[in-house]
Amino acid sequence: MIALLVERFLPLTSWYHPDTFLTVVFRALGKRVYRAKESNSYQYLSSTLCFSLVILVIVTITVLLLEFAYYPELLAGLMLYICLQWQTPQKKALRIARLLKQNQKATARELLKPLVARDVSKLSRAGICKAVMETLTLRIARDYFAVIFIYLMFGAIAAFSYHLLRLIHQSWRCDLTPDNVFLKSISILLFIIEWLPIRLLAFTVACSKATKLSMHYIKHYGRHFYQSNSGWLLSACSASVAVQLGGPAMYQGHRFNKMRIGTERLPQAEDIPVLLSRLSQARVFWLLIIIGIEVLKSI
Repeated sequence: MIALLVERFLPLTSWYHPDTFLTVVFRALGKRVYRAKESNSYQYLSSTLCFSLVILVIVTITVLLLEFAYYPELLAGLMLYICLQWQTPQKKALRIARLLKQNQKATARELLKPLVARDVSKLSRAGICKAVMETLTLRIARDYFAVIFIYLMFGAIAAFSYHLLRLIHQSWRCDLTPDNVFLKSISILLFIIEWLPIRLLAFTVACSKATKLSMHYIKHYGRHFYQSNSGWLLSACSASVAVQLGGPAMYQGHRFNKMRIGTERLPQAEDIPVLLSRLSQARVFWLLIIIGIEVLKSI
């Protein structure tokens, strides 16, 4: 709870966040290991060995620090604090929404660019809003809800390992298309880890508003999306906010015809705070559940 409060009022900025340094290291490592002309088997093996060895080394050092620490609980809380990210993507999303209201699309694109792996140079106003809402939803789901879920179920080391996996995947995505074979092994592992927490969040958002429409979208869109974890959550958010999400996107100069979710209107800048409100409601709901469980355990 202390880690959640500190992240709420004293979030780490990118200027001195450890993830900034690690992203540079992981991206350089990926460029060194990746060989575009090699066979698929080489891509699978090299990427799997690369992220496995990196995580093994970092986690081993972390475990040793925990073993010799006088207060391991504080160190575990610090690890959770570093892994949590809610305020940073929220502030950037709200700032982009304000820029769009002021008709500053060029500035909004530049602010959006480091948040996504897709090309943003030709996005329209609606395209920017759609990209912001999608990345905001998925980042908060994976860098906040999933981290807390794994921390509570399996402990600080598991949550930290998951965070490193996410960071490596994001770093490699900056230079590779989503369907690249080099990313397949780490993408499958992340899909398995995120399967339950993201679906729990999707059901929570679906129950907050437009429940029937959310279930309809999950059935007809979410299950057939290019990545079903993302599809479930985006379907629930699309129905809850009553806007269309998904659709084609450009990655590394290549067009990917992703499925459109929903038949509603295109999103606007005013819909971004509404989406944040839905996610905040889900956060409050699950925090109350966690507190209630802890109270019952102490009785």
